[in-house]
Amino acid sequence: SAIASYAIIGATLGYTPLWLMLLATPLLQSVQYTCAKIGRVTQRGLADLLTHHYGRTIAIPAALLLVIANVALIAADLVAVGTGLQLLTGLNWVWFVVPVAVALWYITVYQNFGALKKIFLTLSLAFVAYLVTGLFSGAHWGVALTDTVIPHVSLSFAGVSGAVALLGATISPYTIFWQTQGEKEEHRPGALPQQMRAAATDIGIGVFSGNLVAYFVIVCAAATLFTHHETITTAADAARSLQPLLGPYATYLFAVGFIGAGLIAIPVLLASASYGVAGTIGWAASLWRKPWQNEGFYLIMTTALVVSLALALLRMDPITLIFWANILQGALTPALVVLLVLLGLSRKVMGAHRVNWLTTVGLIAAAALLTAATLLLFYSLLTGQAG
Repeated sequence: SAIASYAIIGATLGYTPLWLMLLATPLLQSVQYTCAKIGRVTQRGLADLLTHHYGRTIAIPAALLLVIANVALIAADLVAVGTGLQLLTGLNWVWFVVPVAVALWYITVYQNFGALKKIFLTLSLAFVAYLVTGLFSGAHWGVALTDTVIPHVSLSFAGVSGAVALLGATISPYTIFWQTQGEKEEHRPGALPQQMRAAATDIGIGVFSGNLVAYFVIVCAAATLFTHHETITTAADAARSLQPLLGPYATYLFAVGFIGAGLIAIPVLLASASYGVAGTIGWAASLWRKPWQNEGFYLIMTTALVVSLALALLRMDPITLIFWANILQGALTPALVVLLVLLGLSRKVMGAHRVNWLTTVGLIAAAALLTAATLLLFYSLLTGQAG
């Protein structure tokens, strides 16, 4: 769903959002590193920490924000996988949503998702084709590079909603909960400083490479669709931005990447929602435990999937659902980033390992940027600019 949103943004706004993609990269690094450090130092998940230090008055709304955001995104990703399969088979995407949901539920609950993740990651590497396509797309690199370093703020509804969707696709609630829990469950060798250096390197590579692909998705869509005044109404439209490199095969590679990315995302979204709710309630939460050892955790996961599946089967326009799901991510993330600031700077929570001033600046900037974009979006909706 993030890939589709980046493509929509490039097709709608051209190169102008590229500065925001550049700015979001160090901000995402700050957010994810803070999550990693909190999880590593405290050996607790985010929901558990919020409940323990601030009570359920704070923890329950935070978990609710996560669940709302994740359910919308799971529905969008189910539709995304379905539309990818539609591109390959010609059958309507609706026929694939239920089998995909059931298969992913079974894999996440009963199988070793870590092993299967490697297969899905390999499929999603198809999106690296955007980096090569960007060089063959006829992009106006002078304009693109200028728009990368010079901010262009559009107060139109398209500009504001595109900014919120971009930020939501990049800095999402589920990544905040997932990173914190992941550092708790992952065992890194060495003392804490060594562990955090390894985590910083890991996160830095992930943030840079992921956002580099996102940057080139926007460039390709701007060069091939925006330039020719074409819009994205279907997944096939989004795939056209790969045509300068792949010609008629663009649709198939895009579909493979779309499916692979969606298959990775849905179990992660389900698990992070379960981490948030289970941690707030006080239930055990771990993907490493079997269902009969962790009934509550997997019950939450199953419920979230059923609700998401029902939302997906409402047969909303797929592209609209995908785009607005990421707008919702952007609107719900600021509150969670503020909580990260409070936890990361708390001597009671972090002891002598509080986050440094540079990371704190990144967190505050992320919260401020997300809040400003969300407020502008609400203003646009209230004043009727969306129509």
